[in-house]
Amino acid sequence: MIGKIYRRSEDLPLEKPNSDGNVWPRQTCPAFTPRDGTTLKECFCCRYADFHLDRQRTLEVGVCYFPRIVV
Repeated sequence: MIGKIYRRSEDLPLEKPNSDGNVWPRQTCPAFTPRDGTTLKECFCCRYADFHLDRQRTLEVGVCYFPRIVV
């Protein structure tokens, strides 16, 4: 298979960070910075995205807080 197949527009790569805007788990952008222990290059694994991973229920759509790192 050559390249990635995108089924939804929400999965397409972003040209720049969507600061204070919504991001979907499979998206990525040039500012992607991985969380510790991950190898996936997707917003769901980015240090700038908040999907409420520290809570009981995670979000299906996250928020990009670039350039602020989410703890």
